[in-house]
Amino acid sequence: MGNSRILLIFLLLVFLVITGFLFYKFSDEDQTQISTNPAPTNIIEEAEESDFIEEEKVDESKHDLKISIISPEGEAFETSQARFYKALAEGNFKYDNQVKCNWEFYLNQNNDETLYQTMENKSILSDESQDVCGFTSTFIEDAGVLRVKLTMTVYDRLNENIESVTAERIYTVAK
Repeated sequence: MGNSRILLIFLLLVFLVITGFLFYKFSDEDQTQISTNPAPTNIIEEAEESDFIEEEKVDESKHDLKISIISPEGEAFETSQARFYKALAEGNFKYDNQVKCNWEFYLNQNNDETLYQTMENKSILSDESQDVCGFTSTFIEDAGVLRVKLTMTVYDRLNENIESVTAERIYTVAK
């Protein structure tokens, strides 16, 4: 009775280890299939160095990402009024990666433009949703000419910078 119980526990442990290994193996393969960027190590092993450099140049030439600030709509708004800021991304949507958005707000009062506020947020760039970098705020409390500058940086799954693009838009803020 004691030996059969030990054997049963041993077989159960072996079964759990094999099941865990198979689960890990297949879930790892699923993540590889979802990835849109193939691992560059395969290219390096199979190609000569000159071939790899040529391939890299081709990929870089396909980056035609552009953004424009589409909200708030209109050219003017009032101080302390809730505004939804967002941008529209256009161009090459092969990424499906995270983007980091750096908003800078410059306020020109009496012909003196100064950095009024900064805002950083994250978004996902994909062909399903072209609206990126959105947030709502009421922090513009002074009147003047407001220059909004957005720098959007696209990162790959290893958190490496792939591409950065910038857009600007001018608003009039009244009391």
